[in-house]
Amino acid sequence: MAELSRKNMHKQDILSTGMYRISKSLFAPTGLEITLANFVNTLSLLLPMRHCGIVVPAAEGEPEITVTSGAGHESPGDAHYIVPSVAIDRIIATGARLVIPDVSTSELFQAELLSSSTGNVPGTFIGVPMKVDQKTLGILWIERARIVTFNNDCEEEVRFLTMVANLAGAAIRLYRSRRDGPPFAEEQQAPNNSCGEERQGSTRQRPVKIGWIVGESPALKAVVDTITVVAETNSTVLLRGESGTGKESFAKAIHELSSRRKKPFVKLNCAALSEGVLESELFGHEKGAFTGAISQRAGRFELADGGTLLLDEIGEISPAFQAKLLRVLQEGELERVGGTKTLRVDVRLICATNKDLETAVANGEFRADLYYRINVVPITLPPLRERDGDIPRLAKVFLDRFNKENDRELTFAPSALEFLANCDFPGNVRELENCVRRTATLARSTTIIASDFACQNGQCHSSLLWRRAGGWPCGNAINEFTPGNRTAIGPPANSSSAGEAPHLTDRERLVSAMVEAGWVQARAARILGLTPRQVGYALRRHDIRVKKF
Repeated sequence: MAELSRKNMHKQDILSTGMYRISKSLFAPTGLEITLANFVNTLSLLLPMRHCGIVVPAAEGEPEITVTSGAGHESPGDAHYIVPSVAIDRIIATGARLVIPDVSTSELFQAELLSSSTGNVPGTFIGVPMKVDQKTLGILWIERARIVTFNNDCEEEVRFLTMVANLAGAAIRLYRSRRDGPPFAEEQQAPNNSCGEERQGSTRQRPVKIGWIVGESPALKAVVDTITVVAETNSTVLLRGESGTGKESFAKAIHELSSRRKKPFVKLNCAALSEGVLESELFGHEKGAFTGAISQRAGRFELADGGTLLLDEIGEISPAFQAKLLRVLQEGELERVGGTKTLRVDVRLICATNKDLETAVANGEFRADLYYRINVVPITLPPLRERDGDIPRLAKVFLDRFNKENDRELTFAPSALEFLANCDFPGNVRELENCVRRTATLARSTTIIASDFACQNGQCHSSLLWRRAGGWPCGNAINEFTPGNRTAIGPPANSSSAGEAPHLTDRERLVSAMVEAGWVQARAARILGLTPRQVGYALRRHDIRVKKF
């Protein structure tokens, strides 16, 4: 019994992690065929199968797309596999799944389903439609070597395939709407082509300003491009990213770029409230529903009716409340606390989290059905360290804001902006703003120079926080709190080690040290003067794959 439980937990862990990988592959900024090919390859690694594929019938101005993956786990060959058109047509016409336990005995497959190297062999075919708004855009199919019957395992697999097929359908619709609409570059209306200025699509009657999003980095532009397209639909959006990346700002941008912009934009931080208070805040309550309920009160869902509701820190709500929230999302209906009247609401939902929801689902901390409900269009916001060139722009914006609030006229020296650009800011935009405000408050001159920053004077407590956590602090903050120990990969005086050469970047020093150490992290840590844990973090941060010999 314990062994069966462990197997089920392992399977759930694989599928939950797989959903994250599949979502990431589907909504990457690539061409449709490449996106679908990456999706199929990812799926072939998650489920036991010999072959896997997608068929998207020809649409207006677009040819038919057929993407297949060669042999999966169960067959080492690379045989070409043909799915008969009659099976494809049946799934598209009926919009229903098609499960054939043994294709070798099926009349549908006798003529066409042949493997060029193995002949007509037994296997199970599962095909599911890719649907968006009840419209079938194509089919997703897999073929397995093991013959299955209609048991719980098969049903569970079909449900999983149906979920990922619908995600693929959403990606196809997103690609087509992006193709048919104006390209992102044409939407930039400002002379400096900044993301923070006016943008106006051909279908909009007036320009919509989202000036609170500042930056021109490719990573940021890719996200703004995505939200511009997503905003035109009512699809649920899940904003993911590290703390301080601006999830609320992007949620507001989605609302302002949508047709719901004239309706309310309501937000609620779910992490700050207990379960009872959260229920009252979201659903409202009737007079006398509990002690202190002296009058009737509308909840956030009612207040956002016709508009957009942002649920921040969605990963922090309790499992019991997750079930209550799921019903509202599925039915669009709710009752106030202490009430009996059913209220219908029309709300565009945006959720935000910095939590690993896949791990939470695998650990039983977050309901899988709620996860699938909110993870319709996942958008991962880039951390500040990946937004090349945006730090100086943001720093100037924050300093201008400080000047207006405090009637000051401070400016940055070029060396100060260069200094900031070399920091990683693990706390992202929020930490950068705090750094600018702190430095501006304590500045002795109207021109801020590099030596004015706290990390240059041994007073950067954020750097201490990340260093104690084994993280990656500001790249300029070296030796302020722990003399003799470096937490950034910086060169010591008179060093001859390739891993610590002063002319190299942090990434190059890390790679050089790993090569010198024979790709042994413990040895590389000694070369760099770091702990093995810090080296491991740095390898992940710089996306360096460890070579094995």
